[in-house]
Amino acid sequence: MIINNILVRISIIFTLVIIFPLVQNQWLNLYLFDINNFSIYKFLYYLSGLICPSLVILNSLNQFTFYKFYTKDVSNIIISGISLLFLSSSILIILSTLISTYFLINLRTLLNLLVNDNNFLVHIEVNKQILFVFVTSILLLFKKFKVLIKKISLLNFLIMSFIIWYIQINDIILKDAFFIEFLKFENKNFLNLLFLLSIETFYYLWSYISYGSYLSDWKLPIPSNKEFRSILNLIAFYFLVIFYYSMLLK
Repeated sequence: MIINNILVRISIIFTLVIIFPLVQNQWLNLYLFDINNFSIYKFLYYLSGLICPSLVILNSLNQFTFYKFYTKDVSNIIISGISLLFLSSSILIILSTLISTYFLINLRTLLNLLVNDNNFLVHIEVNKQILFVFVTSILLLFKKFKVLIKKISLLNFLIMSFIIWYIQINDIILKDAFFIEFLKFENKNFLNLLFLLSIETFYYLWSYISYGSYLSDWKLPIPSNKEFRSILNLIAFYFLVIFYYSMLLK
């Protein structure tokens, strides 16, 4: 019964992923027929750009934020000592760097869109970026701040999604916008999603390492199969989102 319910839910989600972009493209075509005047199709098309990012945020908050892990027997194979120190430090630094870079790129792109003069763009020195990463790393050590930073990252994703949607609709070319020019992606939403997926993945890894008393006991059990399923669910969900954006008109 549970398996049937899961299959039905997956079928519904996959159907929506296929149909909704087609509906959006139709709204765009109808809006382009009378581009000089306001129409309900223009409003629907603009509004539809926030639906997918909003669903991504809701699903992330419900499924990929408050993790509970099932590996309790630390008498099994464990990671400890120098290996655990290197592993935990690496994941924490990478996660902090991703979050900090994502935030700074969003800020830079937003100011680029709002301010025409490049002199007003954000120029942050390397030492200040390192300080930002260091502060973020410290805050991630605390559970409440970790969740807060995750929510800020999701808000950052929503803002960036709207910026990309807006510039695509209006054919705006931003000057000196690293985020938009990076790798010259045709579909700029892919880069936005890859940033968020990277943050989600390392957030999961850090949640596992810092779960319970693992760090205080300095003993980290090897993840069980149930823990690996969470990563697979995460990747599968974002694959559907990427597939959705691939169906939109460029």
